[in-house]
Order: sequence, then C-alpha cells, then structure tokens
Amino acid sequence: MTKNQFLRKQFLLNFFRKSGCFLSSGNFCCVCGKESINEPVCKSCNELKFRVSEIDDSLCSVCGKRLISEKKICMQCRENVLLSHLDGVYPVLSYRLWNTNLLCRWKLEGERQISYFFSKLLNERLKQLYSKAGHFFIVPVPPRPGKIKENGWDQVQELSEFLEFKYEYDVERIMERRTSVQQKTLDRNERLETIGKSYFVKKGVKKIPEIVCLIDDVMTTGATLESCAEKLKEAGAKKVFAVTLFSVDR
Repeated sequence: MTKNQFLRKQFLLNFFRKSGCFLSSGNFCCVCGKESINEPVCKSCNELKFRVSEIDDSLCSVCGKRLISEKKICMQCRENVLLSHLDGVYPVLSYRLWNTNLLCRWKLEGERQISYFFSKLLNERLKQLYSKAGHFFIVPVPPRPGKIKENGWDQVQELSEFLEFKYEYDVERIMERRTSVQQKTLDRNERLETIGKSYFVKKGVKKIPEIVCLIDDVMTTGATLESCAEKLKEAGAKKVFAVTLFSVDR
C-alpha cells in the first residue's frame, strides 16, 4: 500500500463512519457513556483517563507493567523468566475497566475509527522509546493466515499503516505467521508451547534492522512477542523491543 492509497482508504472509512454516526444519532463514550459525536472517547475522558505514562523506573524493565516494589523487575518476571529475547516491553494501557469495552468495540464489533485513536496513543509511547533507544524499525506482529480474507482487515496491520503514513515511522513487514489457530483459544501452557513454532522471518529477507520494535494489540503471556523476538535475533537483530496497546495480567 502507498501513502495515497492509505489516505483514500481512510477518507472513505471516515465518510461512512460519520454518515453512520449521523444516522444513528452519534457515538457514545466507552468510559462515561455520554454522547461523543464521532469519537469512541469523549474529550474530557480522553484527557483524564488516557494519558500515556512515561517510560521510567516505575515500570518493570522486562514486561513493562507498573511495579509495586522498588526493584526494577516485577515478581512475575523474577520467578518465571519468559521474555529472554526481548530487550523491553512497553504496554500503553492495562486491560481492565473501560479499556476492555474499547478493545471489544474495535476488534469484535469492527469500529475501525478506533484505529485512529489507538494510533495516537501508540505514537506517544513510540516517541518515548525513540528517546530511550534511538532510531528503530517497526515490525508489526503478523495476523494468522486467512484472517484478512475472513474479516476484511487486521487491526495490527491497520495500526502499522497509521504509524507509517501518518506518523512517518520506518515499518518493515518482515514477519509471517504459519499457524492458523487463534491465540485466544489457547490456555497459558498452550501459548507457551507455541514459542518458536508459529512466527518466522519471511523467506527472502536479506537484511534485518539492528534495532526493532514489535507492535501488537494485546500482550497476555508474552509468548507471541517472545516468538517474534527470538526469530528476529536469530536473523541478526541486535535489540528487539515491543510496544503493545494493552497488557493482561499474567
């Protein structure tokens, strides 16, 4: 996709979205429930509830979740070393309260205007990572085979288009997924067993960026991100970070 194609697609999506909102008497804020015209979160809730925290010592240096102690690594990561190939994970939001409703409206109900809202939050986190790690290339976690054909779109792919064409990040779509089983149908142990078996660097990729930032929508166990990081480092990446919209308590 080119930038012009992306802009045309977003123009059409916005046109149909606004037309639908007009015919249905507007949208409603996922936090307070009040009318929000065309946005999934009203202006006041956006300012109060969706501030992107800074990347600092208050976050676990492994999984990126907020610490409740003074140590740099949370208890879960100290007791169960899983993310050994990742150099840092930085979720934007925790998967709780109104955030679950917002994610449901986006992924299950197909409210694609939320992609624009989420891309703004991702951009804030990525700017922080840029200050910390220097220049990096974004690598989106690829969808399962057949997902786009079934659903018409993939959420992470759409986010990567916003990041590339609106915010002008360098995006490399060099990963592929070779299993079609949905991660949400697997329990924790089954997810961990997929590490190293589901995600691979595409054949024919000749050069891997030295510093990579994976992007995904949700981190649950971290198995998906670890799988991708392992293959990227095997292929030559020196550092692999990850930024996700949400993190789920493991």
